[in-house]
Amino acid sequence: MTGSLDWENIILGLKRTTRDFLETVVDNLSESMIVTDLDGKIVYFNKGSEKIFGYRPEEILGKHVVTLGVRKPNVLAEIRKGKTFRGELVHTRKDGETCPTYVICIPLKDEHDRPIAMVGSARDLTEEKEINRLKAFNEKVVTSLNDGIQIIDRNGRITFVNHRFQEMLGWESAEIIGRPYQSFVAKESLEKFVGELESWDPARGKKVLETTYVTKDQTRLPVLVSTSYLQHDQHYDGMISAITDITEVKILKEELFQSEKMTLLGKLAGEIAHEINNPLSGLILATQMLQQDCQAGPLDLPDLLRELQGIEEDARRCKKFIGKLLGFSRMIPEEKKVLNVPDLIEDALLLVQRQAALDNVAIVKVFADTELLVWGNSNNLQQVIINLVNNAREAIFPSPGTVEIRTRASAKNQKQEVAIEIRDTGKGIPPAVAAKIFDSFFTTKEKGTGLGLAVSKRIIEEHGGTITASNRQEGGASFLLTLPRP
Repeated sequence: MTGSLDWENIILGLKRTTRDFLETVVDNLSESMIVTDLDGKIVYFNKGSEKIFGYRPEEILGKHVVTLGVRKPNVLAEIRKGKTFRGELVHTRKDGETCPTYVICIPLKDEHDRPIAMVGSARDLTEEKEINRLKAFNEKVVTSLNDGIQIIDRNGRITFVNHRFQEMLGWESAEIIGRPYQSFVAKESLEKFVGELESWDPARGKKVLETTYVTKDQTRLPVLVSTSYLQHDQHYDGMISAITDITEVKILKEELFQSEKMTLLGKLAGEIAHEINNPLSGLILATQMLQQDCQAGPLDLPDLLRELQGIEEDARRCKKFIGKLLGFSRMIPEEKKVLNVPDLIEDALLLVQRQAALDNVAIVKVFADTELLVWGNSNNLQQVIINLVNNAREAIFPSPGTVEIRTRASAKNQKQEVAIEIRDTGKGIPPAVAAKIFDSFFTTKEKGTGLGLAVSKRIIEEHGGTITASNRQEGGASFLLTLPRP
């Protein structure tokens, strides 16, 4: 009938092309393809089989399939029943090495649907197993790290976090995955954090920065974030970050700062005694005079009022100084607020100007006409000013000289800043030690701790500023501080 299929001719054609099909297609498959009779004798062995098992066809054809190392399960028994076998087996290569494979064996049947042979394909799982093993090992390592790990895709969203990251922030993985990487950065730290990452040049290696995260229960967590770029085919493919909880480090740092404060107060003992003794002496004198007036007879009310006002003035002066002293010495949280720079400097000088005068060192202030404000911790910034002025005074002594404090507005990389320069007429910084002066525990003083400038540098950097030192052409040293304006 016109248009009908001649199935007999089609089947005959398929039979004629079977050998060609085996030789051109099946023989060149990357997977193993083996044909055995029902007794297990190998009658066909393709090139994929050579690659996996290491035998050449002439070495293996006619041999029993158990030569390839598998005795159990009895796959041939299943084939004889007309059943198909699927599963993982471990074969043995020619060189004796074991080889994990995934095997599919099917019965080849005659026209009466009776099994006459077994056709089996095997896929080498060695590389896949090794990849899975390494993946499991890496996941185990990452999970057991004491640092939080997060992986970020090219769109800035988190794709993976380890258990430690979840533990640190109190969120479950399902609540974190898919969120923008900056989701957990504290609001006050966000602009700086994002800005530093976006301006980072990966060619310079990993980026390490300190910031603050916010946990699920709104606790602020100081962390150190170490970030590296991920690349695929030399193109940016995301980032991986290690997050370290530095709460204990911050506590130790504060204790170090406090230790340096106490050292400063010890050096300022004479200044403190003078600032307290002067008003106390005035109080004692006024009280004695008042007692004498009382004993002499009726008191003149205007004179009495003047004496009481003098007593009150001296008492307030003493109270103000002690308040400043207590505020400076107290270990307080690093709370920041808007500060007026001249007021900040004046408060710091209150603790050092008397000793400078005794050492015949004049303190000259040249403040900018415009209002200069910074965002910072007054306690810590005062510590920096006191350190630098004290160092300048000691560099001048025993000769007379001048410490000059200048303020001005400045700009750097389109950011508005305040510059505070402290100059002196001392000996300057010896070239041999210039590169070390900000190192912890480095000192040129006989009784120095080596912490003053190191602590000062850390304080300024934590305020987003810089501190540099240089020698002046006319003699002496200059320390320049820059702090961002709010």
